[in-house]
Amino acid sequence: MRHLFCALPCEAEPLIQHFKLSELKEHELFRLYQSQDKTISLAITGIGKLNAAAAVTYHHACLQTSSTDIWLNIGVAGHANLAIGEACLINKITDDRHTTTWYPQILFKTDCTSAALITHDAPATEYQAALFDMEASGFYQMALRLGTAELIHCLKIVSDNQEHPVEKINADVVKKLIAKHKTTIEQVLEALRPLAEELNSIKAVPDHYQSLIEQYHFTQSERLHLARLLRQWTVRFPKEDIIQSLRDIKNGKELNKKIHTKLAESDFVIHD
Repeated sequence: MRHLFCALPCEAEPLIQHFKLSELKEHELFRLYQSQDKTISLAITGIGKLNAAAAVTYHHACLQTSSTDIWLNIGVAGHANLAIGEACLINKITDDRHTTTWYPQILFKTDCTSAALITHDAPATEYQAALFDMEASGFYQMALRLGTAELIHCLKIVSDNQEHPVEKINADVVKKLIAKHKTTIEQVLEALRPLAEELNSIKAVPDHYQSLIEQYHFTQSERLHLARLLRQWTVRFPKEDIIQSLRDIKNGKELNKKIHTKLAESDFVIHD
């Protein structure tokens, strides 16, 4: 799934319309929206990093998000001299109060400008050579606990600068700025999709895992170890039936040991 997070209704409205999202009325703490096919969702977090963090947690609990889902915080932000309307993918997030810094992993090509961002506790009054908002650090640090770093990003549209201060911004202006970059947002989501699919396949339940844990006793740590070993087996011996190779096994610990020994003693060859 793809999860979008906007602080304000005016930021979210163009995306709700574009992706044809419907509000999930059963969830009341934060306003949540979802597409009919349940492949894309959106949360309106409200202003501030604490609200953003809480919305991420609530969104996860309500929609049962996966660690291989895509998370994207979208909104407007100010900057000293970047042009109004410029889309920026954030490569550095700093929490102004706690001076904590994160570096989002941009592993895909994009036409967006890459820029640093500072999250403040209150509206900033002095422009500087970095974007600034009030939500990104709260969104990012909470999303990191639930997702995968390479799939968590922030996209900000410049709404004000030294020549055009924030006092001139209203809801209609924000809607137009976001709407202008609907294609940009789609491109970022599409660029992240192959990585999400690859990570999802890696973390998927391996072949034979379910039948083996039903047949033998495993502790929880042994189950995790078994899953890792089976993924390695699939890569190393794609044409060999693991069940036929595991005979006279008494328990899960012994099974894991036998698979590990087989992997360790075999030359590593990539099969066609």
